[in-house]
Amino acid sequence: MNIAKSFIEHYEASFKAKAGKENARQLTDQLCSEFIRTTPVTLELLEYYLNTGQFDSFYNSLTDLKYLIEFSDNFSRYWHLLRACSGALSKLKADQSVKGSKRIYYYYFARYGDRRILRNEHWFEAKRWEFLDELQSIYTEDALEIFILKYKHILAENLKIYVSFLMAFMVDLKNIYKPDSVVTKKINS
Repeated sequence: MNIAKSFIEHYEASFKAKAGKENARQLTDQLCSEFIRTTPVTLELLEYYLNTGQFDSFYNSLTDLKYLIEFSDNFSRYWHLLRACSGALSKLKADQSVKGSKRIYYYYFARYGDRRILRNEHWFEAKRWEFLDELQSIYTEDALEIFILKYKHILAENLKIYVSFLMAFMVDLKNIYKPDSVVTKKINS
């Protein structure tokens, strides 16, 4: 409930600063209503993209939910994991060959190699290096296909966890925010 409350308070304060006190509640109501209406559609699209192996579309669609990372460690943790994994799988699918997998490994190693020491200290870094170590050990097309299927499954499992946090957040948001108040305001206007 605290996450939903801080979400509402954050946007209400932001709207007060920009649009004035009178409009802040109405704008917050519209934001909450829009969030409750569109988030299930976004989640369905993410599942569709994942099920059909459209990792690039999955990766790009996650951008719509990025703003939530500031409200919860769980939103942040799983959003970043989903984004990183789908981005890497997208690159692998674009050049699905052993040679391509080696190029991708070297790309990520050059970018994050100095962070290897964080592997035992940070959950996300441990996941990153588990992925990269497995990617480095691929020497056949069959092994690459198995690797992609394995990480597609891991991505799906982590999406389920992320969705469970989002759904709990939406339940809390609905308990705090009453959609009927927007309808009532529109009728009375």
